[in-house]
Amino acid sequence: METRKRKLMKDLQSLLIEIDGLKSVYRKSYISDGSRNENSAEHSWHLALALMSLKPHLPKELNIDHAIKLALAHDICEIGAGDVSAYAADRTNQAEKEEAYLNSLAKRYPAFGSDILALWVEYESQVSLESHWVKLLDKLLPFLLNLANEGRTWQEQGITAPMVREHNRFIDTVAPNIYQWMMRELDDAVKKGWTTSNRIMPELNLSRLFSGVMIEHIAEI
Repeated sequence: METRKRKLMKDLQSLLIEIDGLKSVYRKSYISDGSRNENSAEHSWHLALALMSLKPHLPKELNIDHAIKLALAHDICEIGAGDVSAYAADRTNQAEKEEAYLNSLAKRYPAFGSDILALWVEYESQVSLESHWVKLLDKLLPFLLNLANEGRTWQEQGITAPMVREHNRFIDTVAPNIYQWMMRELDDAVKKGWTTSNRIMPELNLSRLFSGVMIEHIAEI
């Protein structure tokens, strides 16, 4: 019995240390004060809290607990595959790398790993209402962080307003009011010089200083 308990705790220790690795996967987005890039663990936490904060405005048939599980699990794959920007020119084999890591996780930790793999497949397949809303907020959060940092990530990656508009167009089918708000904010960002309406982004001025800005509260969802 004691041997079994020790093995259980050893396996638990190993699993928890491995998934702690998500804290070391850094994204292109900056945290709201602009002091550093956010990591994928922070992003997943932020996404889960975003779902909780929006619960009164979400469809009644949406299972909030399941959506939160999707949010917390959807980027676990990056422990093995790393994070690649959604706007990257080359995302070759990224999905295969993510799936390969999750298959490995499921073999080593069958109960937990299999659950994470199933949640990842659901998110990637976009087959459920919960996955639609998790994806929506997964895209909204970096958009908000760009507003908070005066388009810093957009400028560093050469991301233009047409690219942002197209990348987030699916939101219009899930929550038109949110998409319309985003497009108004994007138009305002162009006017402020945080991104451009051109198809090609001008050369970045690295001396530009970025300061945090407050984003307006979305009154109507």
